Amino acid sequence: MSNLKEKLAKGGVTAVIVITILAVCYGLSWIVTCGIIKLITMCFGLTFKWSIATGIWLIICILRSVFNVTVKK
Repeated sequence: MSNLKEKLAKGGVTAVIVITILAVCYGLSWIVTCGIIKLITMCFGLTFKWSIATGIWLIICILRSVFNVTVKK
């Protein structure tokens, strides 16, 4: 019984680590994308909204997952 508890605990820790890594990666992706959009809007004198930049980021994420293209060598 204790072996099962150890496996569940180890699996739980692994799941938390994986979720944390994914959250950090998506967070960095969001920051970079919104930063680039902010720079583009500053260059053209347009208004910047976080909601629009986040929407563009979400569309990019969805398109990246739908059209998952791998390069074969």
